Amino acid sequence: MFAFLFLPLDSETALYLVLFAILIFSGIGLPIPEEVTLLLGGYLAYLEFVNFWAAVWVLIAGIILADIGGYLLGRFAGEWISKKFLSYQWTVRALKKAEKYFEKYGEKVVIFSRPLLGVRVAVPILAGHFKMNFAKFVLFDIIAAIPWTFFLVTLSYYLGSGLDLLTEIRAIKHTVFILVGIAIILYAAIKFIRNDKEFTISEPKMRG
Repeated sequence: MFAFLFLPLDSETALYLVLFAILIFSGIGLPIPEEVTLLLGGYLAYLEFVNFWAAVWVLIAGIILADIGGYLLGRFAGEWISKKFLSYQWTVRALKKAEKYFEKYGEKVVIFSRPLLGVRVAVPILAGHFKMNFAKFVLFDIIAAIPWTFFLVTLSYYLGSGLDLLTEIRAIKHTVFILVGIAIILYAAIKFIRNDKEFTISEPKMRG
């Protein structure tokens, strides 16, 4: 919001800042899955509002910095957070699930949890709370964030043509729906007439 207040609405820099800021705030609790932001970045790149590679690196930086913020939060305020939020049922489930992954996979959970929405948010906080080595945490986070970001941004970028195709056929979709509806009605009418004739023919036999 501040980016659009102080920069022109069509500013490429403003769009980068907004994408970056959404990831930072989602990393500290804003209920917006990072997948949504990555897909949005790819589609903005397809529309040529932003540069593809610049968007990729901005989004990667946003993910890593958000996760570092979560790590530091868990490192220095983990005890307070656990006491404050364990009363919420969804938090308890997420923390238990993340704890199981930590016990089973150790530091590799930072990589494995990247696509897991319910676990991913809690992992950096737990990593800090469990005092995982900071350098190892950042290393594993980078290893996970780069391919994950590149995959989703690229997916959205190349699906942009598909979205354009849907826009192009929007003008004929009502005609298609009408034709399908007529076909369904005709089929139902023929089926009803045929069943009615069969019932009429068979009814005297049943009486006899």
